[in-house]
This record gives sequence, structure tokens and C-alpha cells, in this order.
Amino acid sequence: MSSRDDPADLSSACEWTAGRPDSCSADPAVGERAESAATAIVLPIRPRSAWVDGVPLFCLAGEAVLAWNYVGLVAHIDPRVPIYGLQGRAEPRTIRDYATRYLAEIRRIAPHGPYQLLGWSAGGFVAHEVAVRLRAAGERVRVVVLATDPEARVPAPLPADRLVPCPGVETSAAVRDATTSTADAAAAINAATAGTIGITGDDLDRLAALSATAARMVAGYRPAWLPGDLTVCIPGREPGGADRLDPGATVRRWRPYVEGAVTGFVLDATPDELTAPDVLPEIARILASAPLSPRTTC
Repeated sequence: MSSRDDPADLSSACEWTAGRPDSCSADPAVGERAESAATAIVLPIRPRSAWVDGVPLFCLAGEAVLAWNYVGLVAHIDPRVPIYGLQGRAEPRTIRDYATRYLAEIRRIAPHGPYQLLGWSAGGFVAHEVAVRLRAAGERVRVVVLATDPEARVPAPLPADRLVPCPGVETSAAVRDATTSTADAAAAINAATAGTIGITGDDLDRLAALSATAARMVAGYRPAWLPGDLTVCIPGREPGGADRLDPGATVRRWRPYVEGAVTGFVLDATPDELTAPDVLPEIARILASAPLSPRTTC
């Protein structure tokens, strides 16, 4: 079955590029400030069209806030697969709040399944919750989570030098050198990207607050029961680089929350590196091999 949007919806399809940061409308809700597609809730990485009509993939950023790191998946995933990033916003405060907000966007883009969900860290919990709701509605869903563990410690908010990942551009050193204010950090980012992004100090302050909120919402959270299967990508190394003693424990900790199989892949990476450019080809292969849940009845 084709998952193509109704042709009437295709006129709104567009593609964000770093060179054209305002190249796509984010379709903000009434009363919200219009935003560049680069920082809006939906980042159209490879939008649906008459030629891009496979099972759509939605990539959730978690406490990274922005989904730009997922742009590299374009080179490794079937060109017929639409890819969208789902990014942080000010309104949600809990995993389930985020799931409600993201599910509305997913249904707007693709009213009917099947669907693919990929989430990093806190975004993995949101992807799991979205999958719970979609499967309860009878939809087919493939869900893969990265560095997401029900019993892991609460993740730390990301610092400014990691909140604005720019594919193909090394900005971290420039941001670290701009220590006096977020305005200086934003200026360093804009200089490193030749002004194509247009980030302000206020934007960085907002992103930092969103990262802190996303990290806090993991505390005390217990996932709902997921019908079907779950695939987990597990970092084989600790944040400092040392080998993890028991990476397979993540699979065991997910089993009480999943009806079907929990399949784990241990990768030679730290949690932060699971969306790095050199790891994304492996993530793409794992995603392609993950099971697409059978249709359920309501």
C-alpha cells in the first residue's frame, strides 16, 4: 500500500537547506510566531512528493532539541522514504505532552500509516509513546530508539556548542571561544555557516531552556506497554569513552514495557555519537532491518 499524501497536500511539500533557511513554511499554529523551518517543530529533511512516497520516517531530537543531525540519513536511506525531524518547542513539559504534540504533526503529514519512528535519548521515550498510541489505533509502526534506557540516569541538558549542529560545518570550537554571551556564541555560529542559519542569542537561550526541559522530563518516567516490537541502539561506550560493562542490560530493562521482541544493537560509540555522521550509516542499516509491526485491530 502506498503511503502517499493526498495530492491536494503535496503543494505544501518543500525542502529545508542550510543555504535557504526560510525555504519551507512550518505551518505554525494560530497565534504562534512564524519560524524558519530550520528551528520549527517540523524539519522537512526529505519531504513527501509524488516521487518520495515510501513509509515516512520521523526523527525525534530529544534533549538535542534540533533534529539537524539526522540530515545525514538522506545519503543512507532509500530515496523514496520521506524524512522529517521533530524538534523541541516551548509548550510540552512531559514525555506524553510531547507525544501528543508530535502525533498531531505526524498525522497532519501522513494521516494513515505505516510509519517509522527514530528517537535519540529523551526523544526515544517520546517515539516509544507515539508508537504506543499509533499501534493502539491499529497502525503499523517501526520504532527504533537510540541511547534510551528506562533505568538510566536523567540525561544532562546540552551545552551551547552542541545545540546547533550544522552538517558539514565545524562550529563547536567557534562557539566555545565565544564565552561572554549567547549573542557572541550565535555570532560565531552565523559566521561559521556564512549567515545561512541566522541564529540569535535569544534563540540559543530558548534552545538551552528546551534542552533542560527535555532532560528533566525523563526523571521518574515509566514507559507505557507497547504492542509489537522495539529495536534499541545501545552505546557500547560510556560518555567518557570507556567500554560499558553490561550494555545488554538496556534490552533487559526494556522488556517489561514491550509485548513483542526487544532487539538490541551495541554500537562502538558513546551516547552522544549515535547520531554522528560516521555512525548514521549503521543506524540506517538497523532501521531497515527493524520489524514493521503487523496491523492490529482496535
